[in-house]
Amino acid sequence: MSFYMRTASGRIPHRSRVSVRAAIIAVLAGYPAGCIVQLVTDHVALDIFGLFLVLVSVLAFFWVAPSYVQRIAGEVPSALDDVERDLRHRAYAFSYTVLTALAAAAVFYLAVANDDTRLTLWAPQSYSHWNAIFFGVLIYSFIMPAAWLAWTLPEPDAEDLEGEAPVRKGRARIWLWSLLAVGGMTGFVLARLISG
Repeated sequence: MSFYMRTASGRIPHRSRVSVRAAIIAVLAGYPAGCIVQLVTDHVALDIFGLFLVLVSVLAFFWVAPSYVQRIAGEVPSALDDVERDLRHRAYAFSYTVLTALAAAAVFYLAVANDDTRLTLWAPQSYSHWNAIFFGVLIYSFIMPAAWLAWTLPEPDAEDLEGEAPVRKGRARIWLWSLLAVGGMTGFVLARLISG
């Protein structure tokens, strides 16, 4: 399960392999770290830090979304050539294996955590716990094929990149994302102040 976010011009923005890998690491590590910080603390400053980590991981995900590796993972199959479809098949097979192993480990952990007689482990109890888990599964299922491609694809040839000018994002997009981030943070802080 994946998707590809096309740019307004329809061109694929040039993203260096190092920057795509760094963004994918930010997604894979930042989301769970931010959720854990938010779920285990009652301090407002740490809650805001956890929310910041989640926000960084989501923004990193949307930075990867129009990239070449995400194009292979999420584009309509008819728009891909044979090599790209083969790479996509391998990326999906890897993602299926990883997500299946994570699901099996999660089910085993929940079975052990809900057995009150042996161990006292944390188990999700509230809506916010299950919400964090749901969106974690969703973001991991979207990013795993791109993660495999980011580490296995060879570097593109210089000839392939010669004719492509870098795509520049308009200021309206930057303002929109900034407005959404500030609005989300303000809503979160107000909700914490009102409820606590």
